[in-house]
Amino acid sequence: MDPDLAFAHHLADLAAAVTMDAFGGRQLVDLKSDASVVTATDRRAEGVIRAAIRHQYPNDGVLGEEEGLSAGTSGRTWVIDPIDGTRNFAEGLPMWTTLIALKVGTQVQLGVADAPALQERSWASRGHGAYLNDQRISVSTVDSLADAFVLHASVEEFVADGNLEGLVRLTTSARGSRGVADAWGHLLVARGSADVMVEASSCYEWDWAATSIILAEAGGAVSEVSGSELAPGCRLMASNGRLDTQVRSVLGYS
Repeated sequence: MDPDLAFAHHLADLAAAVTMDAFGGRQLVDLKSDASVVTATDRRAEGVIRAAIRHQYPNDGVLGEEEGLSAGTSGRTWVIDPIDGTRNFAEGLPMWTTLIALKVGTQVQLGVADAPALQERSWASRGHGAYLNDQRISVSTVDSLADAFVLHASVEEFVADGNLEGLVRLTTSARGSRGVADAWGHLLVARGSADVMVEASSCYEWDWAATSIILAEAGGAVSEVSGSELAPGCRLMASNGRLDTQVRSVLGYS
């Protein structure tokens, strides 16, 4: 295995030791300035990951959800989210992930998305395919929204975004739907268990760096739900690459 990819798996192992030690039952959360939630475990896990990167690759930068950007000098940046899906984690639900990506320049080269409570780890490196544990995965070939299984973020997110009607149109146009979001939703699309997932709240690079390469290597894509460029604060859509235009039209973005 490529040394950088092996190291990313090592980081996921280190984080899992922290998160799984704390996981189970409801936990206290703090509300951050952007109204997202964080637990003490988020901060501890990110600290462990950052310490390991400093030791192994002291010249690399790190961009993390909890501590922001520590710039490096190598042209390489590790992009991390210690617990993506903190609300699930804090409620004792197992659908949360640790996200680790390595970006060289502006291009993501590898990504690991670990769901330790489910014993599932998705990962990919550029040009070498996407995997769930040791099995290669790919997106679905569904090309009609009427035949698609759609995942979406919480209803209250679409209410806050002013597009509840769009969500209703989307779900009633699809074969079926479920309320599943965050990186876990991306990964279900990557393995072909769902065909598209849409979010309505602000997302950042640590939310999409790891899953974007996993989706790409599985044959799909992560994009801004309206079709604009990915940028801090955007809303994400993960898809099999065949439904984007239809989904955007039904949501009212085209």
